Amino acid sequence: MKNTVTAAETSPARPKYYDMDGALRATANRAWLLAFLMIPITLLAIGFAVFVRIQPPTFIGVGPHGDPYVLGHPPKGSVADLATGGTDQFMDEAFVRRFLMSYLNYSPTDVDDHWANSLNMMTRNLRSITLKAMSDDNTRGKIDDQQIQSVFHLREIETVPSEPLTYLAYGVKDVHHLTSGTETIDHFVSEYRIRLVADRRSDMNPDGLWIAEYSERPIDGERRDQILNAPDVSADDGNSNKGASNGNLAR
Repeated sequence: MKNTVTAAETSPARPKYYDMDGALRATANRAWLLAFLMIPITLLAIGFAVFVRIQPPTFIGVGPHGDPYVLGHPPKGSVADLATGGTDQFMDEAFVRRFLMSYLNYSPTDVDDHWANSLNMMTRNLRSITLKAMSDDNTRGKIDDQQIQSVFHLREIETVPSEPLTYLAYGVKDVHHLTSGTETIDHFVSEYRIRLVADRRSDMNPDGLWIAEYSERPIDGERRDQILNAPDVSADDGNSNKGASNGNLAR
C-alpha cells in the first residue's frame, strides 16, 4: 500500500489574517511612539538654534600686553575695570589693614589725626553712629585725662566666604593708662568684623571703598592665647612676621 503525500500537507502553514493584521498594528504603534518622542527633541533643537542665532557675535580683542579678552567685557586691571573699587582682593585687604592700623593706633598727641583719617574712610551713617558713641562715652576726654595710648597688633585677617567684601581680623590692642603716676597696660584680644562697600573711584575716594560696618568682639579661652602669642601680620604680604619685637606679648 502506497502512502500518498498531498501538496497541502508539504507546504508551510499560512498565518491567519488576524495575525498579519496584529503585526502591522504593532509596527505602526511603534512608529507613532517614535514620532511623538521626536517632537520635543525637534522643538528643543529649534529653540536652541533660535537662541544661538539671536546672540550677538563674540569678538576677541588683544590687549596692549598681548592678553586676549572679549570685547564689551574689559580685561581685569584695565581702566574701566579699575573705575570701581572692590575688584581687587589684595587692595581691599590693604584698605582694611590701613583702617585698623589708623583707628586702633593712637596717643593723646595724634589721636585726632588718626581718627579723622579713619572716620573719613567710613560711610556717612557709620560715621555718625561712631561720633555719637564717642561723644556719649567721652572717649576723647578720657584719652587726655588718663594719657591713654593704644598700640594695635594685627595677627590674622581673612575673608568671610559667604559675604562679599566682608573681613574678619584678629588682633591684640595694648592700652596704656597713666593714673596718679602709675602706668597700667591692658591686653585686649578681639575679633574685628569689617564690611566694605564699593563705590566709583574719585579724587575724594581714590580707593573706591567705604567701611560700611565695623564691630569688635572680645575673645576668650584657648583662641585668645593662640592669637596673643601669634606673630604680627606683615603689611607686605599678610603672612610674614614684622619682627621678633612684636612677636610675643604674653610675657
